[in-house]
Amino acid sequence: MISISSPISVVGNVVQEVNAYFNVKLTGTTPMIWDDTPPQQTEGDEYMTLAITPKSATNKLKIEVIVRLSHTAGQTNLIAALFKDAAAQALDTGWTRNEVANFPRTIILLWHMPAGTTSEIIFKVRAGGTTGATLTFGGVNDTRFFQGTLAGTITITETKAN
Repeated sequence: MISISSPISVVGNVVQEVNAYFNVKLTGTTPMIWDDTPPQQTEGDEYMTLAITPKSATNKLKIEVIVRLSHTAGQTNLIAALFKDAAAQALDTGWTRNEVANFPRTIILLWHMPAGTTSEIIFKVRAGGTTGATLTFGGVNDTRFFQGTLAGTITITETKAN
């Protein structure tokens, strides 16, 4: 993982931006449930985390996530979800259909929220297929591809509230 954290002098209304580039190949087998309930922190496997300490509780946060996955089972759904701190329930969820086994897929998540605090907030991304077969983050069929450039990313941007 490469992590970049840099306060930005106010350009427009951006206060700070932190991001992380996860250029590793990881695997997991914990499924995520395909139903009409929000994903829980016990579903899927955790693949990315990134923390930010807001400068003001009244500021806004924008969290952008890109997840690159493959799954050893075809005819299954791949799910990625964004979590905050220890909250059990996902803030945002994305999914894609994996018709063919070991076919790379991308899921993008975008979430906006008030900072609400000046204490550290940790965002986590969990992912899984709807079956317990092997999910690969950053690769295909438990193999890394493109020398780690098939990466996942998280970017958190804090902006001044209007």
